[in-house]
Amino acid sequence: MIGTILLVIAGIFALLIIAGLFVPRSYKFSKSIVISGDKKHIFNTIDDLQTWSKWSQWSPDRDPAITITCSNPSAGVNSFMEWKGKKMGAGKMEIIATEPYKNITVATAFNKGLFKMDFDFSLEEIKDQQYSVKWTVRGKTKRGGFAKILGRMLPKMMGKDMEIALKLLKHYCEGTLS
Repeated sequence: MIGTILLVIAGIFALLIIAGLFVPRSYKFSKSIVISGDKKHIFNTIDDLQTWSKWSQWSPDRDPAITITCSNPSAGVNSFMEWKGKKMGAGKMEIIATEPYKNITVATAFNKGLFKMDFDFSLEEIKDQQYSVKWTVRGKTKRGGFAKILGRMLPKMMGKDMEIALKLLKHYCEGTLS
């Protein structure tokens, strides 16, 4: 009986490793929302990491034990935010590129750099004072097997949080977030 259980567990483990060999290391997924308002205000809200606690998942609302430290200045290339919390774990974000009022790229590292990804934010005017804000997550898994399979599950795992954050960003930028 125990031998059969161990054999089944070993078979599942082997299947995950073999399946992981055929899964690509790279991943990329996006969420977007339309925000009404001034493109400079929308861009500057995303570009200033100090504001992220008002609209993103890195906030005391999500993790009451979280501590957040931002660089001074907290906006623009080379600015960074570090956090440590019970639910959110530890990590760091650094703005590595900006194209004013169009694009922002944020390098993000979780668990002391063991898991890294980039966040790309793009603003595109769709009509007067209305902008599509697209948040793209991209990265590569470091290892094969299970890590690559986990990379395939990221859109589902992070997607809901991204949607919530984008809705909060919309309310914040449109002045309806209290």
